[in-house]
Amino acid sequence: MTTLTLAPQYISVLKALGSIEENIEEAIRHYIIEKIGERIGRLQHEISVFQNKYELPYEKFYVNITTNEEYVNKLRESHPTWERDFNAWEFYVKELGEWLGHLENISRQ
Repeated sequence: MTTLTLAPQYISVLKALGSIEENIEEAIRHYIIEKIGERIGRLQHEISVFQNKYELPYEKFYVNITTNEEYVNKLRESHPTWERDFNAWEFYVKELGEWLGHLENISRQ
């Protein structure tokens, strides 16, 4: 448990609204959900940039680069920076999964 110090004007309003602890917890929950939503939106945008560039979702792109040597050779010709893109894309996909997990955990409460 963490202790918070709040300005007196907030305390008086929170008291008027009911349980201070419940109101603070609900406000923090809403704030966190909002911030997670913003983060998810940014990650989805970054992922869509790569999906549009390579005309495939990440999962299919991954399968192609790990199983199809001809596809990789064509990529080297058409997109010389594909490996750098893949590393960033993979990072965004993993981070998106983590933030979706956080959102799911908070939403269950």
